[in-house]
Amino acid sequence: MKKESKKLWNRNFFLLWQGQLVSAFGDALYAIALNFFVLELTGSTAVMGTIMALVTVPKVLLGPFLGVMVDRADRKKLIVIGDLIRGLSILLVTAALWSGVLEIWMLMAVAVADGICSAFFNPAVESSLPDMVPDENLMRANSMYQIATTGADIFGQSLGGAIYSLLGAPVMFLINGVSYLFSAGTEIFIKIPKVVSEKPKGKFREDFKDGIRFVLQYEGMIRVIIMSFFINFLFGIIRVLIIPWFVDSPQLGMARYGVLSAAQSIGILTGMSVLSVVTVKASQKYNCYKISLFSFILMIGAAVLCNEYWMILLLFFLAFGFQMVFNMIMNSTVMQRTPVDKRGKVSAMKTTLGMAISPFGNFVGGLLGEVWNPRGIMLVSTLLAVIVVSAIVIHPTVKEFLNYDTDRQE
Repeated sequence: MKKESKKLWNRNFFLLWQGQLVSAFGDALYAIALNFFVLELTGSTAVMGTIMALVTVPKVLLGPFLGVMVDRADRKKLIVIGDLIRGLSILLVTAALWSGVLEIWMLMAVAVADGICSAFFNPAVESSLPDMVPDENLMRANSMYQIATTGADIFGQSLGGAIYSLLGAPVMFLINGVSYLFSAGTEIFIKIPKVVSEKPKGKFREDFKDGIRFVLQYEGMIRVIIMSFFINFLFGIIRVLIIPWFVDSPQLGMARYGVLSAAQSIGILTGMSVLSVVTVKASQKYNCYKISLFSFILMIGAAVLCNEYWMILLLFFLAFGFQMVFNMIMNSTVMQRTPVDKRGKVSAMKTTLGMAISPFGNFVGGLLGEVWNPRGIMLVSTLLAVIVVSAIVIHPTVKEFLNYDTDRQE
């Protein structure tokens, strides 16, 4: 199929972009409202952690197979049906809440549906963008799409706590449900060509094994991936416990939690911006990685010890800026060290393993929050992270792996 226009802002791309802008804003409001509502309704961090985990589990289970599945399916249908199901399921929960018949299992069912739909939606969109814009505008299209998602997320998070205090969960649920239906309604008019894939069945399993076999050849790569696995588990625990920490602290509260979430996203954007203008030499990558990794962990720990809100905001902002730095160094080096024909396999394996531990961290954090003070758990988690990460990262094989210089090798 011929691309509709040489312009970036053609009809197809604009319909997808504005739909994502609206639904991402609604999603940010819903995420904050859901967590506060569940904690308020049940008083249980375990239930809240379980619901957070249920959103991620489908992505983990489907992760290794998503690329093949999306390539074989009608991508437009995946995008439209995904938003339609999410919108209708959230509106049903909203109706149940207003009618006074809402039960926790309903929220859990919607969390699973949300996870399944988003698991297919994201790769379907990513694979469709090259068919919507000319090659010379593809990077700009990806950038504008991410700006819409992140910008709406920051805006929604900033207002989320205050809106919850003023209007409550039902209104925020309603906004999200309507935003998904609006997005689905506009996506119906997008034209995406169908792609006929001739990949043999069962190939994805062999590809995944091939990726694992390649990674096992490099101890440095193994250590870096294990570190990522552990950090995702750590923040899975902390992410659940930040909410009860803010709710239980009179000087913090729900409205300020939303601003904290926005500060994290702004920190990530800042980290991306810095890396886009600063060139890190190959010989400096290991030191930058190590400094940013420990800065992330220690700043989270320092923030938990603080009682001043502005200092907590600043530390979380800086921490997530550093998180983006060590993640980008890790991801770029893994791709540099991996042959072209194995990059997709290694990337899928790394992403799936990283995501697999996150819901388990949410669940463990929720259970621990039932029996111990949230701040105490977060402090112990950061201390444990320093010890374990030191043992993993301060090793010559990691330095050799990260300081890999493609020019010298050539």
